[in-house]
Amino acid sequence: MMARIACLIVALFLLGGCYVPAAFEADLNIDKSGKFAFRYKGDLLAVTLLRKLSFGEVTDKDLKEQADVYKRDLARDTGFKKIEHLESAFYRAEFDRQGDIMKEKTFSFVRSNSQFLSVKLRGDGLIELFGNKPPERLVNALIERGFDVRGVFRIWTNAKVISHNAPQSREDSPQKVYQWQIKSMRDTPPSLILQPQ
Repeated sequence: MMARIACLIVALFLLGGCYVPAAFEADLNIDKSGKFAFRYKGDLLAVTLLRKLSFGEVTDKDLKEQADVYKRDLARDTGFKKIEHLESAFYRAEFDRQGDIMKEKTFSFVRSNSQFLSVKLRGDGLIELFGNKPPERLVNALIERGFDVRGVFRIWTNAKVISHNAPQSREDSPQKVYQWQIKSMRDTPPSLILQPQ
């Protein structure tokens, strides 16, 4: 038991101030011109707050005050339309953001230092969409503690898709759909490359 706690503590230190999606549904619409809309509805785990709770640095008495710190941190991104502290280090969130990857070059959710999803314009002109996952030590520690990720992620596009690793797809219409049913942080992250026009 002590070894598991020590492993979790070390892993939490390594990850710093990141957020990990929990139960969620997310959609990315990206057209052949590079314009995109990303929507996320679900829960987020504030890893730094979890670390503080694990160390006893945050008590039940000052949890609300500390929880508000991370709520304000998330709210700095205007894409968050709703952020509600649930319990412990968990938040319920709704995120909606539109942009143009041809102009912005990159987009990351939740943060650039804790990427659940990234979209980038590559040097060769292709657009790459890829998921990420926390370091393996953190994944193992969180799963041992009973936390894991569950969710559905879909990409909708009318662009030419060069490659993808989606287990489910519908490619027989102009608006193609690619779907990942994520059951664990250990799953292979989503990946898709498309060619803009």
